[in-house]
Amino acid sequence: MRLLPYLLLLLVAACAAPAVEVDFPGPPTEAVVLDIGHSSRDSGAITPVLANGKRLSEFDFWYEYCYYTRKVIQDAGFACVVCNRGMAPEGEKYKPWAKRADVQHLGKPTDTLRRRASVYSPDRVAAGINSADYAVYRKAPAMVFLHHNSLGSRWSTSAMPALILTNRYNGRALAESVAETLNHTILNHGMENGGRECTVETRHVDASRGGGWLNVCDDAGIPAIILEAAFMNNRNHVNFLNNPETARQYAEAVGHGVVHYLKNRRTPPRKRSDFNVPDEGSFGYVAESRRYKWEIPGARYFYRERQSTAGWKTDDAGSRRRKLVKRVTGQKGRKKLKRRTCEHKPRSIGADDKK
Repeated sequence: MRLLPYLLLLLVAACAAPAVEVDFPGPPTEAVVLDIGHSSRDSGAITPVLANGKRLSEFDFWYEYCYYTRKVIQDAGFACVVCNRGMAPEGEKYKPWAKRADVQHLGKPTDTLRRRASVYSPDRVAAGINSADYAVYRKAPAMVFLHHNSLGSRWSTSAMPALILTNRYNGRALAESVAETLNHTILNHGMENGGRECTVETRHVDASRGGGWLNVCDDAGIPAIILEAAFMNNRNHVNFLNNPETARQYAEAVGHGVVHYLKNRRTPPRKRSDFNVPDEGSFGYVAESRRYKWEIPGARYFYRERQSTAGWKTDDAGSRRRKLVKRVTGQKGRKKLKRRTCEHKPRSIGADDKK
């Protein structure tokens, strides 16, 4: 009988503890998360033709050089982990890179590249959302999506709009820190860009270009950025990144920017207060949800106003209904749309799934 109060106390504590997503590799301990952009199925931006005997892609570059970004962060005393949303690549060249950086592959054999809902923020939808979920799992003090960009399939040497995208509430200081480091050490300091510097842009209204990832991190209070400073169709940029010595400098500069932020951060994180209240961008966005109406589980923007299973209302498409029906279903506008219910309900981060 004397043990009963203690058992009750342990039971209450266990019920109050946040749920842990067990599908992710590694312990749920705090660590900066670096995500190698794209996957072995989709290499992302790539050079128009061979450059120094090879076609360089953003996936291959960051797979090889993410180690140096991670090393700078770890040498400064901060835990850091590298992940990728896909399966481990099959090529032999990737194996030593993956081992050196200890890349955590989050994909599964049955995974596709289609958009899906976040585990922690079910009203956020995007392809590759599991990388953002992994940042939440690792309680990341900073999240960096490692990417390059491209402006077409032809070579150029003109100035490129080097850019770092960030989430609206938490990431601007991180983005500015990395941008400042690149501007002082890389852009126009070996990697010529016509005097044009890297700028920072907040993104939260474009689910097809990273808005979903950034919003998931924002909901959890995680500063997150998408690095788009180098361009795969720019000869000056590619020549810089094709040289192992200067490529390493580029990767290390990103790490130094993250470290500068971590050592000087002042503002406490802002977390989403109520997951039952629809936020701007819930389930993708209007255009995104309409375009992928039959592919994204839970897309809430139907073409007639109705009540969803979570109690949220959606907008009526009005006079455009017939045109949208024909485009999406291939049927004439006079036929009724199939009535569908959403498949996800919002819940707080860490809440148990009681199914």
